[in-house]
Amino acid sequence: MENNRRKVLWMIVTVLSFLLVLNRTAALPAGVDYDCNAKENRDQPTTIEIVLSQKWKARSEEVKQALTADSKTVKVRVRIYPFLDPPTNIGIGKCVTAEDARRAIHEAVADYGKLDRVIRQDILPHHWIKIGSTDIAELAWIPITPEDLTRLTDPALSTEQFQNLYRQLATPKERKRPFGMGNEKIEEEPQK
Repeated sequence: MENNRRKVLWMIVTVLSFLLVLNRTAALPAGVDYDCNAKENRDQPTTIEIVLSQKWKARSEEVKQALTADSKTVKVRVRIYPFLDPPTNIGIGKCVTAEDARRAIHEAVADYGKLDRVIRQDILPHHWIKIGSTDIAELAWIPITPEDLTRLTDPALSTEQFQNLYRQLATPKERKRPFGMGNEKIEEEPQK
């Protein structure tokens, strides 16, 4: 008898929780886009999170200094990778300036020797750069070529041009199926 009461009470709590979540998500405005140039978002600092291998542990302060050089709006978080070398990927949020992004790319190449993957931008915090990220699933890492990296580091690109190019490079070209079942080519949407 007591077990049945607990089950009924648990079901009621579960249903009420579900309805509360459903009500909250229905109240969210659809299609609201984050405006990087809005007054409340303009002064947000850029946070760079870099994962270094054990061999760079003693030089972590040097890496921090290189990433914050000439910038008062950059915060750096350094983590040490417990194994040999961290992944050679980079993720750049949509509100990061081209200058900060290029500095992060140059430092990542100097520390890792290469960068061969970019992280999808739609899952990154807007004001963050993640270098050597291990906390984002590999399905969100998009391979790039050295030529693509050279295009990204072109100093002639404005922030808007840089962000457009990054989004283009970080858009998946194929959908990866789970459990190693292959890939499926994504149809490109026509340009508007």
